[in-house]
Amino acid sequence: MIRFDNVELRRGGQELIAGASFMIHPGWRVGLTGANGCGKSTLLAALRGELVPDTGMIDWPRGWVCAHLPQEVDASTRRAVDYVLDGDAALRSLQARLETCEDGEERGHLFAEIDAIDGWSAEARARQLLAGLGFAPQDPDRTVAEFSGGWRMRLGLAQTLMTRSDLLLLDEPTNHLDFETILWLEDWLRRYPGTLIVIAHDRRFLDAVVTHIAHIEHRRVQLFTGNYSAAERRRAEIIAQTEAAAARVAQERAHLERFVARFRAKASKARQAQSRLKRLEKLDDVALLRAARPMHLKIPAPARLPDPLLRLDHAGVAMDGNVRLHPATLRLRPDDRIGILGPNGAGKSTLLAVLAGLLPLSEGERAVDPDLVVGFFAQHQREQLDDDASPLLHLQRLGTAMTEQELRNQLGGFGFSGNRADLPVAGLSGGERVRLVLAMLVCQGPSVLLLDEPTNHLDLDMREALAEALENYGGALVVVSHDRDLLARVCDRFWRVHAGWVEEYEGDLDDYARELTQVRADSVSRGNAGGPAVNGGRDGGRERRQEAARQRETLKPLRKAAEREESRCARLQEELQALEERLGDPGLYEQDSGGDLENLLQRQGRLRAALEQAETDWLEALAVLEDAQARA
Repeated sequence: MIRFDNVELRRGGQELIAGASFMIHPGWRVGLTGANGCGKSTLLAALRGELVPDTGMIDWPRGWVCAHLPQEVDASTRRAVDYVLDGDAALRSLQARLETCEDGEERGHLFAEIDAIDGWSAEARARQLLAGLGFAPQDPDRTVAEFSGGWRMRLGLAQTLMTRSDLLLLDEPTNHLDFETILWLEDWLRRYPGTLIVIAHDRRFLDAVVTHIAHIEHRRVQLFTGNYSAAERRRAEIIAQTEAAAARVAQERAHLERFVARFRAKASKARQAQSRLKRLEKLDDVALLRAARPMHLKIPAPARLPDPLLRLDHAGVAMDGNVRLHPATLRLRPDDRIGILGPNGAGKSTLLAVLAGLLPLSEGERAVDPDLVVGFFAQHQREQLDDDASPLLHLQRLGTAMTEQELRNQLGGFGFSGNRADLPVAGLSGGERVRLVLAMLVCQGPSVLLLDEPTNHLDLDMREALAEALENYGGALVVVSHDRDLLARVCDRFWRVHAGWVEEYEGDLDDYARELTQVRADSVSRGNAGGPAVNGGRDGGRERRQEAARQRETLKPLRKAAEREESRCARLQEELQALEERLGDPGLYEQDSGGDLENLLQRQGRLRAALEQAETDWLEALAVLEDAQARA
């Protein structure tokens, strides 16, 4: 087992972890969580032996082999598959001995040793790993230097997974992965027989993979049994033990209940209603943890929301003879909240850039309302900040009508409180730079937000705060993200992008995950573990998409039924609200109404009864839809 005994860790003179004493047993899969800068990566560095504890001791079995993600993968002329095979040190050692061995008997022993470790199938397994991580069939034979930085990091992950390890240390393994590949990695890690310690800021990934959580807060490490959601519940119980927290919980619960009430009054997609109702069931846990979080973001309401906000008519993009986006006709309306699905390289970022007006069209038209204010977030923007300027100065340069105090309040919500708003940007971490770009974005009061992977480099608390702010945002929203929890919470429609083609996706995230799982299972049965699933269905993808479309067509009547019931609820809610506003008029009771008051009160009773029945029918329709989805 791994034993931490009164461990203290420092970096740059700053104490990050103090008095850490806990044990990790063989076979545990531990998620390491905590705010950015709390010491998670430092703890992994200590486990790798790169950092000696200032006090205390970390002990684990001497015979264990430890594998960990490389910080970077250098460009080289080595074939990708050979680079991945280098992770199997035992095989490489035997192969090296075999190359120099001339003794026939010894060569026989070496052949037997290679056979004992299943070395003859190693290259096939390496190619399967690369397929699972999204590489095309021809990619394993390309040189490492031919891949971009993000794909080289995937090569590093493949080499790490190829290692015959007893202890696997992964620091943000999902950062360069898309939705499809994350699902594959979850399945691989669940089957990993050794001990895993992983840093991740993806709630659903942690829930799917880990058996324990080690949470770092206030320089202490607290170990919880169960996945991330179970740890959150336990943390909520601890927080609730204080009187101050209980008061904050009551206030936050009231806020969430008002949100749900507003949501029920709006006719939208049934799957969004489903998501909100499920969240309401665990309201206490959510409210407790939100009350304790240091950051609460607010995105100003747009000044004007024309309809439509933006339209693309047969809009396409081609560059250097390559089609980046096939002709697409799309409309963006004020209440649209759209998630874009598809593997890396499919054209998701290109579509966002076209919506933002940042790419010239090779055909078709992009038309926007003159008053449209677009807020566009892309990862490269954090690299374009002025290192010599402060966060406050960055916001002041935007030329908004906000006062300095209002700008400071906005920065405080994004974690730049007090004098942190006045310090140069040069000292900010990657996550802090992302937060500043987001703060600059929302200060401009956009009527549509276009977000390309906004949660990269953000810790779990900041992701939670961003998701809550986007839930309450009054404008249109289009999001590309591999954070499934964010997509499920803030999006009620999806567009799927495949090889530059854009189509409306009729299902939800669960449907999409089931399709990918089925594709992967079909691929494994054909002896090509994971390849087509994460390559976006390049090989034989049309048949699989057609089958998925047939399944969605089967579910369509059930979706329509649920949407009809939801619309009926919304209509009755609006009628009841209008009637109760009329009953709230004092003048009604001062006049001789001639029986009107009695009629209004009777109608109020009928509407309340009808709304109660409608809500029951709506929930039953959602349950039928859920059962059908589970069987699909």
